[in-house]
Amino acid sequence: MANNPRWDGRVGRPRVGVEPLQQLRRGTRWRRFPVLVAFVCHYGWVTTEQVASPRSRGLLRGRRPNPQRPWFYRELINELKWSFAPPRVWLAGVAANLVLSLLWLIVAPLTGHDRGDWVVLVGSYFATFILADVTTTNVLGPDQRRIRKSMDNGVPFWRLLLVKNVTLILLVGLPTLAVTAALTLFSEDSYRLGLTLPGVAFPILTWLGVGNVVSVLLPVAWYPLRARWEQRRDLIPTARWLGHLALPYALLYAVAPVNSVPRAVLGHVSRQLRTPQFSGMVMALTGASVWIIGTILAALIVRYRGFSVR
Repeated sequence: MANNPRWDGRVGRPRVGVEPLQQLRRGTRWRRFPVLVAFVCHYGWVTTEQVASPRSRGLLRGRRPNPQRPWFYRELINELKWSFAPPRVWLAGVAANLVLSLLWLIVAPLTGHDRGDWVVLVGSYFATFILADVTTTNVLGPDQRRIRKSMDNGVPFWRLLLVKNVTLILLVGLPTLAVTAALTLFSEDSYRLGLTLPGVAFPILTWLGVGNVVSVLLPVAWYPLRARWEQRRDLIPTARWLGHLALPYALLYAVAPVNSVPRAVLGHVSRQLRTPQFSGMVMALTGASVWIIGTILAALIVRYRGFSVR
């Protein structure tokens, strides 16, 4: 058998000076299984049941296993089901902010603006009033158990944020944009849609980006109001919760300078290019940039700092 040129001793024991993985790759297809058995018997870090599994073969070839994840639309459907399931934290927050925005119009009506900015003003007002809230700045706190379970299963954090953001866009952004489109077609010409829709999408995307960063820096667990009232004598948790509620209103002034970015960009463009469509494109790109930067920054914070809810 030693004189057989087709036998090189790979089954008995690995050849000296040759890596076992290289021997496994060099062998013909029908020889790989006995070589794999010899490799396992020699190094002993894979069980017998795992020898023939595709995942073990991927490990032996140096590939990192990719955990099977559901399709994105299935994750989105599950997120929508969670939003409509009790206790309906998101829906309750959106409904409360909508009522508050209508009541605030009685105190401070939207007057003193020309017709050209009226639709954008109304849409931006409702989008900002609804999204500038703990619904956006604490997007992960009410769902901390599912978030931790998904992270333990190997789901990337940016994917979890993306699912949350798209769900908020479906619940808040799409209805707001639909009302904006209806008001534009009713009171203005159709070509103005190129300005009004991006003008309303701009604060939506901006607040989603800012909310992602705040959600990973200051996540707060959700408890019913009755439980919060019973714990009112615990000063530190109560102060943290009250600060968590007041933080979005303080961020209104911090995010305000971002609203002047599209106007500053358009100020460096000739008047011939300042069409409604070009202005809308600038606002949409600015909002998308803020959202992307905020999402990347939030993912980096979780990567180096971790995610913990108090």
